[in-house]
Amino acid sequence: MSAHPHPDAEPELPFSWLADAPLFIDRDQVSAFYDAVVMPEHETGKITLSTRDIRVSRSSTSGKLGARIGTRDLLASLFPFLDAHVALEGTHGREKSTQAEQGDSIELHPIRNPHRQLLQLALHYAAHLPDRVTFAQDESWLDDLDRSFIRDSPRALVFVDLPAGQAIIPLAAELATGRVVAIFDDLVAEISRTVRTLPPHYPATEEPATKREYWRWFSDNYSAIAAMNVLERGIGDGGPAQWVDYRVHLNDRSLQLSLRGRRNFETGIYAYSMIRRGNQHGLRIVGTLKSGPGLNVLAVFEK
Repeated sequence: MSAHPHPDAEPELPFSWLADAPLFIDRDQVSAFYDAVVMPEHETGKITLSTRDIRVSRSSTSGKLGARIGTRDLLASLFPFLDAHVALEGTHGREKSTQAEQGDSIELHPIRNPHRQLLQLALHYAAHLPDRVTFAQDESWLDDLDRSFIRDSPRALVFVDLPAGQAIIPLAAELATGRVVAIFDDLVAEISRTVRTLPPHYPATEEPATKREYWRWFSDNYSAIAAMNVLERGIGDGGPAQWVDYRVHLNDRSLQLSLRGRRNFETGIYAYSMIRRGNQHGLRIVGTLKSGPGLNVLAVFEK
């Protein structure tokens, strides 16, 4: 068992994902994580990153662009504000941030926009914490996890590419009223009526093979439409939801996804966009790793 998913090299990260408006972004969590990991000690301070230490996934770029230009120019093509001194007004007109790149370095200054903070987090991890970030394109990365990689600080940053056809199972949601609804129980009943079989009894043991057999029933009999409808009914008039938790199964491995929207997103984001469209087209997810394993989702991008 390796100490982390990519022990031998800095990971190539899909920065092009971040050159898009997110379907979902946890503003509070991104800002708190940014303050804890990236932000300079003083508001007037800055962080300088060397682009020579950052590897951009060429599979996330189009045509010959990624093959013929270096990391500095590739990042500038995705995020033009990284290539020049740009003053960005904050929400209230008082906060400003400038980001500049000269030669092989990028200067990051404090900023309060959560989407830009997420980009700075990714750049900081790629340059200074390459052993705490991974790009998960298939289920194999789950085999390489060990307790230290999950529990060490700062939390590991994970880019997960969920493919089309992925079963996205809603588990539970907290409504705006504070009531928690167990979506999963209703989904079991809905699927059982359709396929006319019952799932195995939930295993009393933590033995991985037994748990995989239990969850395989849901993947084999999954219906995205049923899952979407059950979640919509569960939230009902009690939305917008505080949070929604899901489980995804990558072959025989499972991963929990925790979306903390804090009543900032309509039900359609959690139900139709995440479940129905996510199953049809796939999703791009950026989150921090926790025990389970699971992800505290920072942002979701559509394909």
